[in-house]
Amino acid sequence: MIDRKLEIFRMAAMVGNFTEAAAALGMSQPNVTHQLARLEKELGVRLFLRDGRNVLLTPAGKELSASCGQLFADSEKIIRAVRCAEARQSYHRLGGTMTAGGYLLPGLIASYMAAHPGEALDLKIGNTREISEQLAARELDVALVEGPFEQNCFLSESCCDDELVPVFAPGFCPREISLKEYLDEGKTIVLRETGSGTRYYFDRFLTEHGIVPPKQREFFEVNSFDALKLLVRNKLGITVISRMAVQDELAAGHLECGHFTEGTIRRKLHFIYLPDADHRFVGAFIRFCRGKLRKKTIG
Repeated sequence: MIDRKLEIFRMAAMVGNFTEAAAALGMSQPNVTHQLARLEKELGVRLFLRDGRNVLLTPAGKELSASCGQLFADSEKIIRAVRCAEARQSYHRLGGTMTAGGYLLPGLIASYMAAHPGEALDLKIGNTREISEQLAARELDVALVEGPFEQNCFLSESCCDDELVPVFAPGFCPREISLKEYLDEGKTIVLRETGSGTRYYFDRFLTEHGIVPPKQREFFEVNSFDALKLLVRNKLGITVISRMAVQDELAAGHLECGHFTEGTIRRKLHFIYLPDADHRFVGAFIRFCRGKLRKKTIG
C-alpha cells in the first residue's frame, strides 16, 4: 500500500548508503538513485547530502524519516485489519515489557484467543521505555508493563505483584547475600539495560538502602534475558531478575536464587492504555487475564 519510493527512502535512511540499500532491497544502485531522485522531485525538497560513499539526511529528510515509522505502522495496521475483517475477526495489538511479555502474556494470550476465536491478537515485546513509546504512538491497544510509566498519558489497572530476586549459578554464592558487601568487594553483577523495568527497580533499591552503584567495570549490561541467564550460569556474576523469568531454570537446578539481607525488591505489573482506546476490548482482556491469574494463584 505504501509508495515504493518511500520504502526505498526508508532503507536508504536506515543504512546511510545507496549501494547497501540497493543490496538490501534486491535492486540495482542506479535504480535506487533514480527512485529517490523522483521522490525528491515530487516533494520539491532535497532529502540526502553526499558524504563520500555514504549519504546524510537533510533536515527535510530527517522529518520524512521520523514520519515514516508511524506511516508504515499505520499501513501494517490497515492491512491486518482488512484481512481480519475478511476472516470475520477483530484485530488487536498488545505490548509487553520483557518480563511480562516474555513470561506472563503468552499463556494469557493463548487462553484468550482459544476462548475468543473471533479475535486475533499480536504481541510486541520491548523494554518499558520502548513499549510506552509504541503505546503513545497508537501502535498498540494495551500493554502490560513492570516499569514506571507516564501516569499523565496513560490509564492503568493493576495486574499482579512480582518479586525480583538475586540469581546465580549453583554453589556460586550463599543463598543469603548482602548486596552492599557483594558490590563493595568489586564482584560482578549482570544487569538489564537502562530503560527496563527490572533495572529501574534495582537502581531504586540501591538508592533506598544507600548502596553505592557498581562501577562500570563491575557490572555487565545486557538487553536479553536469554543472554543474561547464560552469563550467570557461566559464573560471570549474579543478577537480579523476576522470579517468573527463571522458574524453569530454578526447577531444573541450572540456577539458584537467594535473598538480599537488605530486603526484598517487589513491584506491581500494570496494564496501561490510552484514554481513547477500544475500552470494550481492553476491559474484556484485562478482566480475562485477572481471572486466569486469580485461578492460578488459588490453584
